[in-house]
Amino acid sequence: MNHKKNIAVVINGEFPINPKIIDKIASAEIIIAIDGATNTLIDSGITPTISIGDFDSINPSYKDKVSQIIHAEDQNKTDLEKTLDWCIDNNYLSLSIFGISGKSEDHFLGNFFAINDYCDTIDCTIYTDYSIITPCIGETIFDSFKGEIVSVISFESNNKVTSTNLEYPLDSYKLSPSPRAIRNQSLGDNFTIESSEKLMVFQIKD
Repeated sequence: MNHKKNIAVVINGEFPINPKIIDKIASAEIIIAIDGATNTLIDSGITPTISIGDFDSINPSYKDKVSQIIHAEDQNKTDLEKTLDWCIDNNYLSLSIFGISGKSEDHFLGNFFAINDYCDTIDCTIYTDYSIITPCIGETIFDSFKGEIVSVISFESNNKVTSTNLEYPLDSYKLSPSPRAIRNQSLGDNFTIESSEKLMVFQIKD
């Protein structure tokens, strides 16, 4: 059974500066810090509920501040993958994810690939200072506004994508990993994306 709690997962990437996003993290019922994100959270005045990782980059003095420390030693997976595995094992299947971007570019891209792999099991929304990013498959309706920038990126080959209420409509468009469906615009207060495979929809802030 999916525990319907407000759960924030914070990756050790670029911590947001937008106060509304920081408040969204701070107000979560459960805050899960991935390894070094523990340092950033505590330095920002937010104490994580749970810290997960191999703890190669955590400040040792901060461990006592966290309610639950989970050592995940599997070197064949990233700390994000280990965290998502733990969430699945504990039936935490609805997540808000922060800190995905910035810092090391290989980790940045790896985070997206990892979330793409898990998004058919975990329902998540990714928040940055620049975008709200929603992994999805099938038909999804998005709240929007006229003129909102919308980008659709597929990590799968030959993804068949159809849209409604976008300036440049996609009609069973075969979308492979590429920039071919970025910088579209919403025509109103919602739009729909339907896909045959997993993809990510970026709603970009001006």
